[in-house]
Amino acid sequence: MAPRNEIDHHISLTISFSGWLVLLGYLLYLYHESNTDIVSLVLASGGSVKAQYNLLVLLAPLISSILGYVVNRRILQYQNKYHEANQFKDMAEDELLETINSLIVGFVNALDAKSHWTKGHSIRVKHYCLMIAEELDLTEEQREILKIGALLHDIGKIGTYDDILNKTETLTQAEFDQIKKHPEHAVQILSPIKKFHPFLDVIKFHHERMDGYGYPSGLIGTEIPLLARILCVGDAYDAITSMRPYKTHMSKEEAICEIQRKAGPQFDPQVVQALAKVCTMPAFDNIVDDSTNAAETGEELRPREQADPGQGAEPGSSHLSTGLAAAGLIDRGL
Repeated sequence: MAPRNEIDHHISLTISFSGWLVLLGYLLYLYHESNTDIVSLVLASGGSVKAQYNLLVLLAPLISSILGYVVNRRILQYQNKYHEANQFKDMAEDELLETINSLIVGFVNALDAKSHWTKGHSIRVKHYCLMIAEELDLTEEQREILKIGALLHDIGKIGTYDDILNKTETLTQAEFDQIKKHPEHAVQILSPIKKFHPFLDVIKFHHERMDGYGYPSGLIGTEIPLLARILCVGDAYDAITSMRPYKTHMSKEEAICEIQRKAGPQFDPQVVQALAKVCTMPAFDNIVDDSTNAAETGEELRPREQADPGQGAEPGSSHLSTGLAAAGLIDRGL
């Protein structure tokens, strides 16, 4: 297909050339009718109307060329305005995307600043989720939504008191209820920004359970968006394998085993199966851990005391297995 400016040029040339075709056709007509060339005919006609008409026909190519030039200039003017408008639109879109990316980084940094124990959590969860998404052969659009959703899934905790997030003792029911509001708080924070709307469901429903005992809406099974089910698994894996001041942590093998045991009632079995596959890949173990560990801070981890089975779990978590509760799978959504 020819470029647009080349097509516009052809239009103006066609208009100009058409005048010459008209003249050529008229000359042939006159010659055929009177067997006299056009110049002799015009001179012989004196000041008659026919002579004036013939002179007008002679000027047709010039008129046509002028018309073609005017049309071409007008087309070029509109074309330049169109390109300028598109260029401005592209610049505005680029600036908007840059602003959105800056907001995402700012949100993640703000959340990391609340507690050094959770630094890097959202980034690791993003990587786990994207590996699961690749295993499930999700579309590029789904992966992009999942990536941003994973980075921002805990942003609602900006509105949660630090003394609750870092509390070493068992949370009270009121404190746990406060923690459970963070998905909805995230939606409230992000919903005014239209560009974040595609990610809201992933963030809002990433603590739902397949059996309906999750929060905030108690969705069951496939009522939970697929991307939220993936985020739930990626979030849980990082939570139970990460160090926190209020719990012990599991090895990769122990964590995978525990998550597999809860496939069905808590986690989507298909997603858990994908996690079990990708966790054997070298890239899974090479995910950069940006969280600050105890050796770097000079602080000593203070794991929650593990008493009798069933103790040490958060309020409202009796439906979870003791292993998951003790490992901190429901440790304030971290």
